[in-house]
Amino acid sequence: MAYDHKEIEAKWQAFWENEKLFHFDFDTKKPIYSIDNPPRYANAALHLGHATSYTHIDFVARYKRLRGYEVYFPLCADVNGMPIEKSVEKKFGVDKHNTDRQTLIKMCREFAAKNITEMTRQFKILGHTMDPSIYYQTDAPYYRRVTQISFIRLFKKGRIFRSKQPITWCPSCGTALASAEVEYENRKTKLNYINFHDEEGKPVVIATTRPEMLSVCQLVAVNPDDERHQRLVGKNLKVPIYDKPVRVVPDDNVLKEFGTGVVMICTIGDKEDLEWIRRYDLPIEDAIDEQGHMTAITGKYKGLSISEARKAILEDLKAQGMLENQEDLEQSVGAC
Repeated sequence: MAYDHKEIEAKWQAFWENEKLFHFDFDTKKPIYSIDNPPRYANAALHLGHATSYTHIDFVARYKRLRGYEVYFPLCADVNGMPIEKSVEKKFGVDKHNTDRQTLIKMCREFAAKNITEMTRQFKILGHTMDPSIYYQTDAPYYRRVTQISFIRLFKKGRIFRSKQPITWCPSCGTALASAEVEYENRKTKLNYINFHDEEGKPVVIATTRPEMLSVCQLVAVNPDDERHQRLVGKNLKVPIYDKPVRVVPDDNVLKEFGTGVVMICTIGDKEDLEWIRRYDLPIEDAIDEQGHMTAITGKYKGLSISEARKAILEDLKAQGMLENQEDLEQSVGAC
């Protein structure tokens, strides 16, 4: 006889469900094996990657049950965060900046609920043994209560503090991003060779892709093994446009072969800058605001977008004879 997987699997899935074979017993005398099941974002149905990763987790759950454990393996869904919001904006053609907040929240909840229903169906036909009786989703009042209580407890223990720190921010979404939410793409840009000046007025050329960050240049670094620039260590250079003095420090992380081997450290151009800022305890000055426009600290470039400011400052540098050269460069840039 031909095996009809739809009929046979549905039969046993219904049997497992009716008999509550994977129900977690809080009064059990067995040793408990608890699985911190990562809640799947409810912004779409499951795809093959989810099927694979959650099946791996289910292997462990089944094995532990066979070994005599009471397995805590909850069915769960994540309905917080940008994936839901952006999916709703895309699907229904709305913009959160022009949509009533409560209306948008309602749309997100209804959208997520439909996906959760489909995801639950998919988990079932995959044969996964998550327990729906201990189901949770991250926007539920009880879940929020638990997270808030946990936060308060950590705060009282002194394990939570508030400070000004750099984050990955998306001006379009208007929110911070986790590293996992950042996708990188290759694009072409210009490496700009710009004249700084030493204490004697002699030019010191620095190559950078971020001339719009000149206003928040905090330090200049050179590799201690680079004989070309040892005379600069400990001295000050004057930042063009802003006539701001910055100290030159030796640092092993400077690549001698990149650009001129002299690097400006800004707040904050990239991840490398972030490491230097922490290493040298530098002040964090904001050249770019949350909307992606230049701040008052940049002077006459205030209010310009990043690309507009870059173009304008390069034109000014060129007019003042401070732009030595430009080269084409490919770089990997993070995007939301």
